[in-house]
Amino acid sequence: MSVEPLQEKIPRFTVPAIIVLLAGSLFYTVLTTTAIFAWLVFWGGLLSIGLWLAVVYLLYRLVLAVEQFPLRWLSSY
Repeated sequence: MSVEPLQEKIPRFTVPAIIVLLAGSLFYTVLTTTAIFAWLVFWGGLLSIGLWLAVVYLLYRLVLAVEQFPLRWLSSY
């Protein structure tokens, strides 16, 4: 199982694109006088989905590591 640094997996434009989308949607919310609560619910929902995906990914990596550990330990004998 290879381990790649996070910088190699995520393109460089991802963080600026998220910032532009966040600022653009906030500007649109203020411009159209839409309730700011709707904006908070939308981005809060996306954030919570992202956090749950990160937790599931970390649990997946933990399961892979637990599966690989006995195989490597037994192959050393």
